[in-house]
Amino acid sequence: MADEGGNGIKMKTVTIITPANIEVEYKLAGVGARLTALIVDTFVQIMAVLLCAGIIFGTNHRIRQAGANTNMSTVFAIFIVVVFVIYFGYYLVLEMAMNGQTLGKRLFGLRIIRDNGQPIEFSQVLIRGLIRPVVDMMYVGLFVILFSKKHKRIGDMAAGTIVVVETYDDDIILGISNWELPHGFPPLTDMTAEERGIVEAWLRRRDSFADSGAELEYRLARYFSMKERADCINSGKGIQ
Repeated sequence: MADEGGNGIKMKTVTIITPANIEVEYKLAGVGARLTALIVDTFVQIMAVLLCAGIIFGTNHRIRQAGANTNMSTVFAIFIVVVFVIYFGYYLVLEMAMNGQTLGKRLFGLRIIRDNGQPIEFSQVLIRGLIRPVVDMMYVGLFVILFSKKHKRIGDMAAGTIVVVETYDDDIILGISNWELPHGFPPLTDMTAEERGIVEAWLRRRDSFADSGAELEYRLARYFSMKERADCINSGKGIQ
């Protein structure tokens, strides 16, 4: 299924049925959007590497000026380790901390989600990270995305993820960013990844329901209430 974007470009979409039986349609991120996000991320990484290089070699220079001898092979080894950490750590840390986004993806409104519409977990981030060097260095990922029905690169195929374009309404963005959830809902930070995915899917689509999502809101609030009671009992605190 294709959708006409605001710039007149056809965008592929995918429809996902969430565990709460909510049908959500996502716009798939194409090669152009993912490439521009990658350029931003690469620029940030290069700046981080240059900064670390200045610190490492600058410190080494000052040590040598002070009359102490340093082993240049050790200095270069430290630099290589730092480059490795920046390259792999950048995606691992940001995609987990920013719920499937990097700085580049956030700038262009992209997010990584699982095939079932739920937020990604560490295992998916790790798989994508381990495969990334091969497909990026050899530009294989670009060609795979072009010929994939869901615009997946090899890392997405292995991890069971897709990259989507977020098209939230302004009131939904405000509600999520400020944690303004209905009464009876815990903060999103206290939810599991599965619970958060269901709630966010409901927030996106509640206006499409005949009752504006009131029935599902009631069920979710009841679920969280029962979960809170169970947690209190299991912790031995009882119900206040």
